[in-house]
Amino acid sequence: MSHTKHHVGLRMSHSITEGESSLLRLLLKSSRSTTDYLGDQLGKSRNWITRMMKRLAEKHVIMAYVTVFDPAQVFSEKSTVLLIKTNPRELRLSKALLELPELESLDGISGEHSLHGLLRFRSPAGFDAFLNRIDRMLAISDSRTYKLVQVLATYKTRGFVIDKPQSKQPPLTTSELDLIRVIYRQSPSDEFPMPLSQEEIGHRMDPKLSQPAVSRIMKRLQERSTIVGYTVDISFGHVGLPVKFFLQIKTRPGTIAETARYVSRMDEVWDLHRTSEDFSLFATVRTENVDHYNRFLKNLYNNESVLDTQSQVSLEEWFVPVR
Repeated sequence: MSHTKHHVGLRMSHSITEGESSLLRLLLKSSRSTTDYLGDQLGKSRNWITRMMKRLAEKHVIMAYVTVFDPAQVFSEKSTVLLIKTNPRELRLSKALLELPELESLDGISGEHSLHGLLRFRSPAGFDAFLNRIDRMLAISDSRTYKLVQVLATYKTRGFVIDKPQSKQPPLTTSELDLIRVIYRQSPSDEFPMPLSQEEIGHRMDPKLSQPAVSRIMKRLQERSTIVGYTVDISFGHVGLPVKFFLQIKTRPGTIAETARYVSRMDEVWDLHRTSEDFSLFATVRTENVDHYNRFLKNLYNNESVLDTQSQVSLEEWFVPVR
């Protein structure tokens, strides 16, 4: 079992107040909640909530409003973890990776590989094009090796547990897919510092839809668990979770799904995937410090199905641009 003992905080460009930090914690769980609801939770007026959200957006503390989807319903191809062995000083490769439209996250990590990326593909052609692009990137860099790890299932993403639908769902319609395109990630602006209203969402769709039509589609996507939540992109240091680890878990034979359900409900786990590797569960874990992470591991080993783990610390977490 290998555990890297580094305390690495994510860089934060702005300091914030405790009240703002409390607001961010709520937005991580439900960024489309009404200002009345958020105000009630914090004991503040809705005008205070609106003012603080605009301030956090202007300071780029809130970097994006995000709709969280069940990837199995939205992406036709399985997701893929990309691991690259490269020179940490070579920034050209990380900049090129950040331009990939399929990229969900990118981290510089400790251990055998130095870059970790998660990519999701909407079509087989998109995956084939990605393979060609990554080969070209590596050909002109100091990197010569990379590894692709297939994601077989996702149990948790961005802090939201993915529950398997009770019945097989029909394919998403053209209108549903277009709405997903509009609301997936929204970069706050001077004109729209808050999450987009349903009226504005409809205006950005092609063809445009009315607010009632948008409301019906969003309700339908929530009922079928295509939409599992709404969150924000932030630096997690702002909410007291500056340390990020990637954790691989080896389980007893025949216990993967059961162990995944157990792990996915641990508060420190933000993402959890089943992969094709021997250490079949791949988790993203966020903690206050390394001591907190060690306590998390001890708690994890209380589950007798967990045989072994491997940990890599995130040395740098890049913000993936909104496209």
